[in-house]
Amino acid sequence: KQPAPGMAAWLRAALVGALVCLGAEACYVSNGEKLAIGDSTWVCVTIGGFTSEGVFNFTRSAFQPDLDDFTRLKISGSWGSAAYQDDELMTMLGSTELYMHVESESEFSYQKLFRTTMDNGDQATFPLAVAVVDVDEGKVKGITWDTGCFDCEESSCTKNQYRYDGSLFKDTHDECHKKDTQCSSSKCDLTVYVVWTGTDKNGNYLLSQQKRLSNFQMGSLSSL
Repeated sequence: KQPAPGMAAWLRAALVGALVCLGAEACYVSNGEKLAIGDSTWVCVTIGGFTSEGVFNFTRSAFQPDLDDFTRLKISGSWGSAAYQDDELMTMLGSTELYMHVESESEFSYQKLFRTTMDNGDQATFPLAVAVVDVDEGKVKGITWDTGCFDCEESSCTKNQYRYDGSLFKDTHDECHKKDTQCSSSKCDLTVYVVWTGTDKNGNYLLSQQKRLSNFQMGSLSSL
């Protein structure tokens, strides 16, 4: 799946029409404090898309997980209907293609497609993502994705990691998607797992990265 023709570059400073949750500003502004294992921190999940007029609308959900806790963030109501015109989020954002990314302590990931129309015409959803937050001596330095087809057939795998100019990230790997006709809100609401890697302010190694989904065997994810 490639970006839609004419996809404009976008940065957070240029986003308009925002629907922002209370506390979400903590995700893109760092207070400068260093974090220890167990400290509360901010992680935000942003979903957005372009309108037919080229305006980028988005909604941001803010969470407060503890540093180094293996965390599951589910965006309830993010998938409502296989028919785009009947889906509440797509209607609210005025878009027929939705992207998502993760932010924490002023750092942000590359973007991924959440809902799109594939090259063969099938409408599809990427319901699962794994964010790896890189921490150096208690400071968040970046966010990457743990990519791979963890729990689906090869026919349901495609590359899904994009730069902010809409181009496909060259080092991305295949990921699982579901046809919208096989979806329901319980299956296809966006779920983001968050793990941490690196060291806290005391030099302790962060261990939650050992639980990234690429370390699990195919078929074992249902227990998570």
